[in-house]
Amino acid sequence: MRVVLGLGRTGIAAARFLLRQKEKVLAMDDYLEEEHIPQDIKEDERFEFCSPADFLMKADFPSISEVITSPGIPLTHPVLRASKERKIPVISEIELATRFISFPLIGVTGSCGKSTTVFWTKQILERAGWSVFLGGNWGCPLIESLSAPEKFDWGVVELSSFQLAHIDKARFSVAVVLNLFPNHLDYHSTTENYFWAKARILENQKRTDFAVINFSSSCWSARFSRLVKSQLIPVARDKKLSEGFYIWDNKVFRGKEPLFSLSHFSLPGKHQQENLLVALSIALLAGVEKKVAEEAIASLSSLPHRLEKVGSWGGIDYFNDSKSTTPSSTRVAVESLSCPVILILGGKAKIDDFSELTTTFQSGKVKAVVVYGESRNLIEKFIPPHLERHLVFSLEEAVKKAKSLAGEGDAVLLSPACTSWDQYRSFEERGEHFRQLVYELERSGISRY
Repeated sequence: MRVVLGLGRTGIAAARFLLRQKEKVLAMDDYLEEEHIPQDIKEDERFEFCSPADFLMKADFPSISEVITSPGIPLTHPVLRASKERKIPVISEIELATRFISFPLIGVTGSCGKSTTVFWTKQILERAGWSVFLGGNWGCPLIESLSAPEKFDWGVVELSSFQLAHIDKARFSVAVVLNLFPNHLDYHSTTENYFWAKARILENQKRTDFAVINFSSSCWSARFSRLVKSQLIPVARDKKLSEGFYIWDNKVFRGKEPLFSLSHFSLPGKHQQENLLVALSIALLAGVEKKVAEEAIASLSSLPHRLEKVGSWGGIDYFNDSKSTTPSSTRVAVESLSCPVILILGGKAKIDDFSELTTTFQSGKVKAVVVYGESRNLIEKFIPPHLERHLVFSLEEAVKKAKSLAGEGDAVLLSPACTSWDQYRSFEERGEHFRQLVYELERSGISRY
């Protein structure tokens, strides 16, 4: 019997797959009621649902072969602790899926830029004529690829530290580390633990595989590279490398060979160039022809909620960067804009140290800061005295205040540096609400473009 802990999208997908394999599944969730479980799962005679408390009181532990835990469930959860005390393996859905998948996998991890990188990688590979499954931390659970009607040439998988912390033998033909900034310390406790969770993407590679490590700025790159067992492919922006791929003078090089110009790539921000560089590197390593990769550059677009320009009102640009849930990603967003910024921060903080934003606050680019939500008082402590700041409760109040502070030629940037979980179910819901608030400004009679 397998235990599935957590019945969000990942847990449901894992349970459904195991039932198709004719296995018994005991599922539990701290918040979900049994009536909300999909009917096809609930009616299967091999499926059983119970609360974690009942499980701990009545479970037949010797009959349990494995626990499949959903991303983000804390390591201190009583079910996980009880399982580990009894030496029952705890794995992620990623580990389960890779046991059955036959097509090669490209795994991408990092603190920032994962979703954009995997999205662009998929687009370039598909342009080359290949069938590509995109999933993992963003998109569909990887295990859903096994029930898809089509056969895939490649799988492109976004991997969080939560998922990687519970792999065992999962192998990625191309393993990518984009960067590392302090994140999810409420789960990992220390940045060191966070590093080792991310590093697991490399541990099962073979010598014929590739490890793409971004050396653009991260001080962690050398540590990751020392763990590589496969072929190390360094990449960097604005650094000349003797091997690997790099951007110099707005061109992509491989070693000394210029490959193509980035003159047709128009998205703002050096971080977007890094994401593009990694996506192009992956594609070329996978066998995409140089001409095909070059043709793809001009067609790439940013994802929703990632430094997305949603409109203009009275000469003020509004950018939705709701996906930025850490100070480091907010810093990158501010640096990407060339105009003065009214910065909206807030939500529920994942960490209690916002000193990463010190240089951002002191750069002269930020005219004022509006902070909303549960962690507003914590964030305010890191705003220097000379910088105008306003504390409000809701995002609606924040947008109104930011509008009143901005002038023609400025940008209002929602880049919260926090999760959305105090007032929204997801960063997408928060970003959609920001869009609506901006569109309400548009309906006042001034064109959005």
